Amino acid sequence: MESSHNLIEEFVREKLAKNSKGAHTFDHTRRVYALSIGIGKDLGADLKILGAAALLHDIGRSKEAVTGVSHSILSGEMSQDILKETGFGNAEIDKVVDAIRTHRFSEGIEPNSLEGRILSDVDKLDAIGAIGVFRAIAQTSSRGDGIDGFLGHADEKLLRLKDLMYTEGARVIAKERHNTLEAFVMQMREELQL
Repeated sequence: MESSHNLIEEFVREKLAKNSKGAHTFDHTRRVYALSIGIGKDLGADLKILGAAALLHDIGRSKEAVTGVSHSILSGEMSQDILKETGFGNAEIDKVVDAIRTHRFSEGIEPNSLEGRILSDVDKLDAIGAIGVFRAIAQTSSRGDGIDGFLGHADEKLLRLKDLMYTEGARVIAKERHNTLEAFVMQMREELQL
């Protein structure tokens, strides 16, 4: 499993090399992978499937704006060749693609597997807490949306994420990270009143 994940990681690093700004950079992928494996071990998930899905879940992001197709669909499609090359069978590929396809909470699709639920949870966890604050500011800054853009994103999405976790381990982490995010947003609003 480890050698296939290493090869997939190199593939992902190349795909995301041009994406050095915003919230969906390679360091996000590495955090999602590490936390997914940690939670997956505790829950008895198939770590081969989960690890591959975590590494590959965002590789279609750069094509989303151009094609209008969700990155969760594109990432699944773009994953199939590297999965075959690294020894995944057809049934395993289908499981990885399904976990990737169902990880994006904003599409309202429920994950079909434990691996999909963990990936969805961990992707959301990386959007809250101190790192989540940094990512949200980086994303809104890269779009030129400024403080109002950040606060709007926090209200519309980020502050809701703690209540959308599927797994108990993620719920525990989400509570702590939510508190960090909420305190930051409240402090920012207070300072804006001056």
